[in-house]
Amino acid sequence: MENKKGRIARKAVWSLFILILLIYPLRHVQIGVDLWDGGYNYANFRYSGLEYMDSMWFFATWLANSIGSLFTKMPFGDTCLGMNIYTGLVVSFMAAMAFLFCVRGLKMPAWMVFGAEILAISLCWAPTAMLYSYLTYAFLLVGTILLYQGLLSQKYGYLIAAGAVLGFNVGNRFSNLVQTGLILAVWLYGFIQKKKFKKVMQETGWCVLGYVSALAFFLAFMALKYGFGNYVEGVFRLFQMTENAEDYTPGRMLLGMVWAYYDCTYFLKRFGLAVVCGLAVCVILPKKWAALKRIAVIFITALLCVWLSRNLFYSGDFAVYNAVYYPCVTVLTMTLVLSVYNIVNKKAAKEDKLFGILLVLTILITSLGGNNAIYASINNLFLVLPGFLWMVWKFCRENVNICYFPIKAILVAGLFFLTVQGVQFGWYFVYEEAGGGRNLTAKVQDVPVLEGMITSPEKADTLSELYLYIKEEKLDERECILYGNVPGLSFYMEMAPAMNVWSDLRSYDYEIMAQDLYEIEGRPVILMSAECGQYVTDRDGTRLFWDATAQQKMDLLCSYIEEKGYRETFRNEKFVVYE
Repeated sequence: MENKKGRIARKAVWSLFILILLIYPLRHVQIGVDLWDGGYNYANFRYSGLEYMDSMWFFATWLANSIGSLFTKMPFGDTCLGMNIYTGLVVSFMAAMAFLFCVRGLKMPAWMVFGAEILAISLCWAPTAMLYSYLTYAFLLVGTILLYQGLLSQKYGYLIAAGAVLGFNVGNRFSNLVQTGLILAVWLYGFIQKKKFKKVMQETGWCVLGYVSALAFFLAFMALKYGFGNYVEGVFRLFQMTENAEDYTPGRMLLGMVWAYYDCTYFLKRFGLAVVCGLAVCVILPKKWAALKRIAVIFITALLCVWLSRNLFYSGDFAVYNAVYYPCVTVLTMTLVLSVYNIVNKKAAKEDKLFGILLVLTILITSLGGNNAIYASINNLFLVLPGFLWMVWKFCRENVNICYFPIKAILVAGLFFLTVQGVQFGWYFVYEEAGGGRNLTAKVQDVPVLEGMITSPEKADTLSELYLYIKEEKLDERECILYGNVPGLSFYMEMAPAMNVWSDLRSYDYEIMAQDLYEIEGRPVILMSAECGQYVTDRDGTRLFWDATAQQKMDLLCSYIEEKGYRETFRNEKFVVYE
């Protein structure tokens, strides 16, 4: 009877944990109006198709755009609040799925996994509107789970499914081709388990079969729907993009990731020094003084924590990423070290070895394919953080010798810093214009798409003024050209873009913009940031942008305005309108 009651109680607790994990990612759905990435993606979802989007990004992120477009057709999908809820549920899904896998599949304590998932959600700095990122993480998570199950159970259906998931992920973001690296787990695990070469090749073959089949299906679908030549042309331009956006080159992506870990070595050396000092105390003091040894190690660790808190290891300003950057990189490094320790540890179970391999690959692969260095890995900790906590927990329980105590203290210190900063960051940070929004206290009035949304008073007022003018002059019946990092205006003002909605991006080539600009039919409205508008008014040769390509495109647009006879008809503190 007690066992039955226990099972019921356990399921009730699990259900409560999952419910909280589903709700927690929606805590900020009403706060923040982002003109950059958030608004850019929503504009692409609302006005999806080759007639609106640049073919390169349309094909490179086709699956994410298609799902986002589907969201816009659901109830309240034409509002920012509604879209924030729908995209936020993708994060909810990942957290719930990771929770169930870790608790049921890996037998981790539910309370531990729940805490880790709350922290992982809190550290998601990117707006959920960036579906191509979050769906990438979701596919990678599913693929990892399937690969784990397949290698342990020896059921090839799991391996085929894992490969298929990774193959379909290329449709979500073309640069996800690098995620084929996850299949390396088959070889690493086979080497550790001393499997026969033929067996490893069979397992690899099943994964590759799933991958190639899914990728071939996707390419065939794209060929039938859009024409294979159009798809190839769009993807080919993606490879050419690196001429203007060097941070997307493979070398720069890898260098950015390596530099992030190197940048943290300043603090990691201090962690290492604390361990060495603690070990020295444990070795020098007599064996019978175990309690004093522990007190001394705790004191050394406490001194380290005080020093870190005074030397920019974390920041109390949660509108900047530095608040969690160094604690996150430190914990990622600790996770890599503990994972490798499990992999080479002869006493570790095969499940722990395989999980360690998958954690290492997840951390490294997540950062490849994007230009955000290690920040992508910080945004995808749904499996990594539970794994880290579980490894710390087991390490502390299994290694009882006093000489391990300094390592335990440092691991706990790293976890402490990340938890304290991460929870606060998750509660206060709201993404606006590539950073954290400040003074988000005012509701946006008179803009239907932004009904119920809260932002800064200045932004709320200027958006309302702009929308009222556009409606009064019936400009929303025309298409728009946007420049000056204001792509979100297309979605918020309900105006279809006449060309690439974020024209100042480096990935949008100058020659392509010039061609698109002069192929426009009709007379679209031009919306600019106030800074760009001022540059149009009194051009004196002064550079407006640090980026040469963006400046060149700005000058091109100025020439277009002069040639077509546009005139300024509206201006406020943030925006300018040309008709």
